[in-house]
Amino acid sequence: MKLITFLGTGRYDATEYAWQGKTKITQFAPVASCAFAQATEAVVFITAEAEAVHGQALRDLLNIPVSFVSVPKGENEAELWQIFSAIARSVVPGEEVVFDVTHGLRSFPLIGLLAAAFLRAGLKIDLKAIYYGAYDVRDQSVVPHRTPMFDLIPMAALLEWATAADRFSRTGDARYFASMLRSQQKTMAVQAQGNYDELSKIGSIGTLASALTDISQSLGLIRPHLAMQQVARLPEKVEQALPTLAKAEATLPFRLLLNSMLESYQALALKEPAQDVQKDLEIERALIVWYAEREHWAQAVSLSREWLVSWVMFHLGLNNLTVLSDRHRIEGVVNAEAAEFLKSKDQQKEFVPVFLKSLAQLDTVLGLWKALTDVRNDIDHAGMRENPGKPEDLVKQINKHILAIQNLPIQYSGT
Repeated sequence: MKLITFLGTGRYDATEYAWQGKTKITQFAPVASCAFAQATEAVVFITAEAEAVHGQALRDLLNIPVSFVSVPKGENEAELWQIFSAIARSVVPGEEVVFDVTHGLRSFPLIGLLAAAFLRAGLKIDLKAIYYGAYDVRDQSVVPHRTPMFDLIPMAALLEWATAADRFSRTGDARYFASMLRSQQKTMAVQAQGNYDELSKIGSIGTLASALTDISQSLGLIRPHLAMQQVARLPEKVEQALPTLAKAEATLPFRLLLNSMLESYQALALKEPAQDVQKDLEIERALIVWYAEREHWAQAVSLSREWLVSWVMFHLGLNNLTVLSDRHRIEGVVNAEAAEFLKSKDQQKEFVPVFLKSLAQLDTVLGLWKALTDVRNDIDHAGMRENPGKPEDLVKQINKHILAIQNLPIQYSGT
């Protein structure tokens, strides 16, 4: 177990550090942390001035192999990055590590906390604890004064919640939320200590995590009908889990984000897509825009092409949009009409539709069909063709086609 800590030039008075029923009287918090964590080596980030004042005393009290790493004072951004770099170089992936961020210059505890969170996520260190001795709130009614020591790992998790929130905001992917909820569920299950009634309630957190995972996977794999149904059931899962989530302080960041997350998904909810085809088309079109806003271009163009087939079917009175034989038949009809339309356009002849004359904005639909199919094929076939489209050109085309789709009327006239 490696202890990573900091030291400044301040006056460190002896106090009794207390953590989880354990105590240690010392002037240096890292000495107490070393005892609590049973560390076998220590790395101390220290300025030259601090080493001159306290270095030898700390080395003697730790009584384990100690490495002093000289760092600047952090007087500017460049020096702060130097300190972070030194911390990052002091660990290896998978290593068991505890941090003590009690001492040092004022910026050092913050750097330590941020570095610990990053190293756990980025280098996969096994972060056991982030100790902080709250000397300013020590109990001065006893001698020696008693100083509570906290483990700040739950606060480091705040940064992970921030990462999950950013990922959801940019991509709509809630699986990072789900992962953190499952982690919290495990922690609460251990604390329940076999209380089956409490374990049953805690299970609602796992159910919510599974719901978020299912929605994200359905959206990622372009399963619009399944996603609509899953999103429609999500508020119920949230309501069932909220009382238990409210008992866990560590889930506060997630609870603060719940409303915005539900609002982001709300426009995609539909309990029975097959029972309301017009609403289904409206939501699928909204989902196409949702994909584009989050730069899921492959999903956006693939769904756009399928949506156009569904739109034609609906306006021809075919309301079961998932019958494969009907879809293939309509695709063949649209293909044939689109080919004739483009041929007539090239020959500057009047286009006379055969099968789709009843459709509104038919010229737009047929031109859009060919353009969408070409872009979809270019993307879905991984550009394995002569002269594949450049990414920036494909994005422009997709946005143009989505705008055209948004202007198509959905309401069925029955003619």
